[in-house]
Amino acid sequence: MKEPEYYDELDQRQSESSQYRRIILPILILTFLVFMALYSLRLLYDASVSNVREIGEDRITGVASGLKDYLDTSMSVLWVTADSVDHMVRTGRSNEDILDYLTEESEKQSANFNESYTGIYGYIQGEYLDGVGWTPPEGYDPKTRDWYIIAKEAGGDAAIVPPYVDAQTKKVIISISRMLPNGTDVLSMDVTLDYIQEMTKDLHVMNKGYGFVVDENGMFIAHSDISKKGEYLTDTETGKSLFEKIRETRSGDFDITIDRDRNSVFVEPIMDRWYVVIVVSGSELYADIRTQSLFSILIYALISVMIVIFYWLGFKNERTYARRMEEMKMEEQRQSYETRMLRLEKEAADQSNRAKSNFLANMSHEIRTPMNAILGMDEMILRESKDSRINKYALDIQSAGRTLLSIINDILDLSKIESGKMEIVQVEYEITSVLNDIVNMTKKKAEDKGLTYEMFVEEDIPSVLKGDEIRVRQVMLNIINNAIKYTEEGSVKIHVSFDRKKNILRTEVSDTGMGIRKEDLGKLFDSFRRLEETKNRKVEGTGLGLNITKQLIEMMGGTISVESEYGKGSTFVTRIPQEVARETPIGDFAMHLILAQAQAQTYVPTLIAPDAKVLVVDDNEMNLEVIASLLEDTKIRVDMAISGEECLRCVKEKTYDMIFLDQMMPGMSGTETLGAIRREHLAEDTPIIALTADAIVGARDSYLKEGFTDYLSKPVMSGELEEILRTHLDVKLQKEKGTEHPDAPKEKPVVLVVNDHQEEIAKIREMLGDAYKGVYVRDEERAAKYLSSHEVAFIVRKP
Repeated sequence: MKEPEYYDELDQRQSESSQYRRIILPILILTFLVFMALYSLRLLYDASVSNVREIGEDRITGVASGLKDYLDTSMSVLWVTADSVDHMVRTGRSNEDILDYLTEESEKQSANFNESYTGIYGYIQGEYLDGVGWTPPEGYDPKTRDWYIIAKEAGGDAAIVPPYVDAQTKKVIISISRMLPNGTDVLSMDVTLDYIQEMTKDLHVMNKGYGFVVDENGMFIAHSDISKKGEYLTDTETGKSLFEKIRETRSGDFDITIDRDRNSVFVEPIMDRWYVVIVVSGSELYADIRTQSLFSILIYALISVMIVIFYWLGFKNERTYARRMEEMKMEEQRQSYETRMLRLEKEAADQSNRAKSNFLANMSHEIRTPMNAILGMDEMILRESKDSRINKYALDIQSAGRTLLSIINDILDLSKIESGKMEIVQVEYEITSVLNDIVNMTKKKAEDKGLTYEMFVEEDIPSVLKGDEIRVRQVMLNIINNAIKYTEEGSVKIHVSFDRKKNILRTEVSDTGMGIRKEDLGKLFDSFRRLEETKNRKVEGTGLGLNITKQLIEMMGGTISVESEYGKGSTFVTRIPQEVARETPIGDFAMHLILAQAQAQTYVPTLIAPDAKVLVVDDNEMNLEVIASLLEDTKIRVDMAISGEECLRCVKEKTYDMIFLDQMMPGMSGTETLGAIRREHLAEDTPIIALTADAIVGARDSYLKEGFTDYLSKPVMSGELEEILRTHLDVKLQKEKGTEHPDAPKEKPVVLVVNDHQEEIAKIREMLGDAYKGVYVRDEERAAKYLSSHEVAFIVRKP
């Protein structure tokens, strides 16, 4: 029974021994650190004190040596001058000659030493002579002056007269005097204290403390505090003690307590007459030492604390291990929970995005399908009607339809940008065509509101640029339309230019509208944001135009800026990089515009293909009628099918040069119909164009992947429709306009130009080229006469 108790007691002792070692080791380390700290601090203090002593001694010795050299130089000057004067006296020279000599020497010394020496003078052969020409006042007796008395007392040695106020210069000076060997005459030279005072600036130790020069009577010859110059150090009891210690030490350093602060004093004598002194208080001198000591103490304390913490953490490690394992298990459970939550949130976001995409697809289809019929039929009214009132109604319908289409496009463009699927497509394009479109689509809006519409286009703009023509046109339209929307009276001005050095297309649009508050400028390009909503509630739009414009410009590598004054108007400036495809400048845009507007008066198809056969498939009969009507002037033969099944029957019976296939049809969809055509090898070489109201992100790419040749969105515009035909229809089937049909006129279309300006006529003739026959008359009277017997395609009048 005793054996287990013995082992238990042994284990207990071993545990106690282990705990004892854990405690004693940090104590020994801390004791060692304390010893090292005290030892290093002592070494630091001793080194700092020694350094201070050396610096102080070097500084006091240097200043004292400089002052001694200064006084020695003064004495040497006086000594040489005195010997010369003595020689002149002994050789019988007159006082006039001696005065001339003193004047000459005074000028030399002034030139050599500036204002340090104020002149040489003396009492010679019973007369006062002054080298700087000073005339003493009546009753002035040189023999009563200190310089004379002290010189006689010195018995031929050079003597320094204590400082006094010079009667001539009113400066505090000292005099150096010497009695001549004859025992009667005395020569003296005044020396200013400016240099000595300047030297006191160097009386410090490491920029600490102050210094002074004191004479053997305790008077301050110079002092770091210039106000004390001329006072006596011995005026106070503390000063008396300091002065006695200075005289006792003479050369070296000592410590003295002044105002309960221990001061270090450095002393050096000058010619046994003066003392140069530096006084540094201990609190100031050793402040850095104390700071370093405190910093060292903090470092050692920090090390000690770190050691204690280290051992404490080691001691606590065993106790916290189990708890840490439990925390890790809880952390794993938390991460598993968060992972599940993130997965659920992602699924919810994906569902939301799918719902958004479905909504946009449905909205696009449901709105664009009837819009196709509306705008298509309206286009036919404009082509065929000759009634101006009906044409006005049709134009209003076209404007409203395009506005609604613009709103839809803005939302779809924002969806593309947000999903990162908006693409910038670089193509070569004519800038005049873009500008013509912009004028046609914006000028009437401005004029309908009674606004002045001005567009100035620089003539040196390259005629053909390379960039995303569609986005450039969209950016310009958005900014100009925005200016027209928010301007009720005044003007809208557009200035278009091109920087050929940087290849930057610059557009500046200024209006006299309501302007923008400074605090609202930061919100200007936000999505779905319209400033001053209440005031602008009648303005049409979604609030997306400027946001999309800014993002499109940045995608093209450009910038947009705005300056605005509230109540007076705004100026928007865009800068879009565009490559130059053709250097030829566009010239006079106004003439281009006149010609383009005149041509627009009569619709002319861009291609004629009477031998081409096209199949149009759509479940909506009105859409079929619209496309057939739009193709009527191209002379293309059109067949129509109302379903996918009927489409298959048609392609089995005939060969078509192009098929327009609607995507969303009941029963067999466009994709399914296309798949059947490919499987049965029907119309394998025939371009099949997806005809759809879907215009959501990635729609074109998805249709191309499914096997369609190209993509045409509803509502179908005649220009886009003809562009598809020109691109994909066999060029052999496309004929020049005017020669494609037996019934077509063989002659060129006639353009009647009413203008009497030869330069403008030359420009118009160049623009018409070989496609038109130009007839040129000077005025409206001749034009009316010509029209009475001739038919013309269009008329160009002088602006």
